Amino acid sequence: MVDIEPIATGDSVKARKGSFSTVAAKGSFINTLQWFINKVATAVAMLAIAHYLTPDDFGIGAQALAVAQFLVILIPLTMGDILIAHPRRLELLAPTARTLATTIGFVICLLTLGCIPIILFFYTKYPAAWLGGLIAAASIRPLLDSQLMVPLARLRTELGFKKIALIDGVVQLVVTAFSVVGAALGMRGATIVVPQLVGTLARVVWYRKVAPQTTMVPTDRRIAFMLMKSFLPASSAQYLHNVIVMLEILVLGLVSGDVQTGLFGFAFMIAAQANTIIAYQLGVVLQPIFGKLQDEPARQVSGFIRVQRVLALVCVPVSLAQVVLAEPLFRIAFAEKWQPAVPVFQMISLAQAFYFATGPSMSCLRSQRRFATFFRWQGIQLVLSAPLYWLGSAWMGALGVATTSGVTWAISSPIVVYLCTRTVKSVKLTSVISIFAKPWLIGVAIFAPGLLAIRWLASFGVAGDVISLAIIGPVLVVAALFAARQTDSEMRQLSDRAIGALRGRMRRGKM
Repeated sequence: MVDIEPIATGDSVKARKGSFSTVAAKGSFINTLQWFINKVATAVAMLAIAHYLTPDDFGIGAQALAVAQFLVILIPLTMGDILIAHPRRLELLAPTARTLATTIGFVICLLTLGCIPIILFFYTKYPAAWLGGLIAAASIRPLLDSQLMVPLARLRTELGFKKIALIDGVVQLVVTAFSVVGAALGMRGATIVVPQLVGTLARVVWYRKVAPQTTMVPTDRRIAFMLMKSFLPASSAQYLHNVIVMLEILVLGLVSGDVQTGLFGFAFMIAAQANTIIAYQLGVVLQPIFGKLQDEPARQVSGFIRVQRVLALVCVPVSLAQVVLAEPLFRIAFAEKWQPAVPVFQMISLAQAFYFATGPSMSCLRSQRRFATFFRWQGIQLVLSAPLYWLGSAWMGALGVATTSGVTWAISSPIVVYLCTRTVKSVKLTSVISIFAKPWLIGVAIFAPGLLAIRWLASFGVAGDVISLAIIGPVLVVAALFAARQTDSEMRQLSDRAIGALRGRMRRGKM
């Protein structure tokens, strides 16, 4: 995916055996494969969860998670990004980093518990016992993350993507099953919160067995000062991003109440599954690889642009497919109580056609150690978007917020991609614009007629909806990907490589 030649360093055995492009491609494939398996399970689980939960149940759970995340002003996992940014000194820094992360996690847990009465004072449209209890449960997440930080950072630095995919994949399957059981047993809003905590605990135990702490030394004050000097701007930037992601639900809870929050949260959970997870998995894979190219900014930026270009050619068609298939999907899969979420789902899907770029962009900025740039980008977006979300919520509830969010990310995502390229002065703004413009031109040309066909098939009832979902939708996506392959050399190389690898595995299987 990233066409970068191998370099002779001792960072990774895998890196010495082949190019970073091969490692990135394999890591992306493995992580995406486990994502696909889990998304099939999640799709089935969502049908059951939607049957048992109401919009207000979903709203309470989503609001509790959003508030708990809002209170995590220092993010323990960000300490892992600092370690990854110093791959050659990871073992030296890890013991002190773990002590700092554990202390931070414990303090944030206490802070969250102490803020519950204040939160309940403002969020009066929710049952106090439910909201307060779920926030209290979610408060332990930072402490769990602090124990996950070092082993996860070590595996990412070693490019151990197979182990990461196995652990995350298995745990997510268990969490999904737990969520369905919890919904059936009447856990209501706790169905959204508790399984995630159980899954994080399982990941902590498993990761610490796979990548245990190899050195146990006292905390070094000089190392602690150096780590905190990088951690504070990095964590602050990540905190702003987390607040922006949760801002829609935070504002909806204050302005519109639990039902609108539930409709938005439900639509977001479905709409964001594909592109958000793909972008996250690429971030997991790419950040350590970008980090190994700190001394070669031209190669780093070149690889970043290529990744974003291919990602756009995949994610934009997926997003547009969600838009045109939303109505038949909701009519067949979900009860009447969820039908008001259809336009919200469509607007969030359009936002995802731009949001996909943020995961790799944040990984690139972290690898470049440009935490101040990361902070300013998200700080400006937060200041501008907060009042707009408030107006959108007062205007049309969940749909108003979703619309505002889509416009915000359509502006913000190209900006951050451009910021990532500024370490190389020869990169032109037109190169960044083309990343987003090209897939949209292809997508509109293909999906506009498809939307008309799907609207016409709706007149045939259930049979027409089934045809739309089973035939028209997949054909549109394949057509868009084929057009991208024919018009983009990077996409053609990646698809040919994937097809060749698949054929090779099939031949070896037959043997």
